[in-house]
Amino acid sequence: MGKMHAEGVTLVELMITLAVLAVVLTIGIPAFGEFLQNNRMSAAANDVLSSLHLARSEALKRQVAVVVCASTNADAADPTCDGAAGFDQGWVVFADANDDAQVNGGDVVIAASGPLHPSIGANSTWGTAGAPVYVAFGANGARQDQVLAATPSVTDMEFCDDRGDREISGGVAAGRWLRISVTGHPRIFAERALIQGADNPLGGC
Repeated sequence: MGKMHAEGVTLVELMITLAVLAVVLTIGIPAFGEFLQNNRMSAAANDVLSSLHLARSEALKRQVAVVVCASTNADAADPTCDGAAGFDQGWVVFADANDDAQVNGGDVVIAASGPLHPSIGANSTWGTAGAPVYVAFGANGARQDQVLAATPSVTDMEFCDDRGDREISGGVAAGRWLRISVTGHPRIFAERALIQGADNPLGGC
């Protein structure tokens, strides 16, 4: 019977393997972190965008004003708008029967969403500082700018994280700018030059 031979690795081979592994981890972990941040940013902006599209289509279908307002209890049985909150804390879509941008009376809640990821919420901007955050759509689908007295509907939002407007690839910024046009059409801008351009009243992340 032949002898059994145990195969192993030399110390040099082990050191080379560990060195290669260290290089792969050094490159791979930051890239994966960036991938996660990009996905969170896209998801946050697209979630709000979808709710705005829903609100506009419901306003046209129901022929009443439909509002999207910031809410800190969007997951409650009877959610409410919070004048001190931003969309990072959650939001409610509802048919606003009495045109006051508040969920009350015979208002019908259409949809609700919980808070955004904390890394985005802590850095984002929602319209005018200190003003109640809501977007109202009229029965014709257009943006309603003056539902609450002296407090206009939000026209612009910025989704930001701790990367600011750093370019991530091909002129695309880490952050996002969302604008609701006068006709009620919401649109997301990802180009760094546009986010930091003169047309963005919020000035970039």
